[in-house]
Amino acid sequence: MSDKAYEYKTINSRGAKHHLIKESNSQNWKHHKWDGPAIIPHSKDSEFTKSYFLNGIQYSPEDYAEIMREREGLPWYKNQSMKASLTDYRN
Repeated sequence: MSDKAYEYKTINSRGAKHHLIKESNSQNWKHHKWDGPAIIPHSKDSEFTKSYFLNGIQYSPEDYAEIMREREGLPWYKNQSMKASLTDYRN
């Protein structure tokens, strides 16, 4: 059993880049991305449009922007206290 809380992967499928996440207690992959759209079409001819998802739930661009404005603090991967050894993360 993996001790990770989730797995993350990016795939290219049917003319778009898909950002997916799977929690350790789940067997299903869900669209998810904190930093922007979870589905990014490669061209205007793609069957997909730019879509915003958090934990598999689709949001309009306006709702997604509002959720991002309401977040507080730094994400865990940018927080210095969460890094095991600061020497590993020199600029």
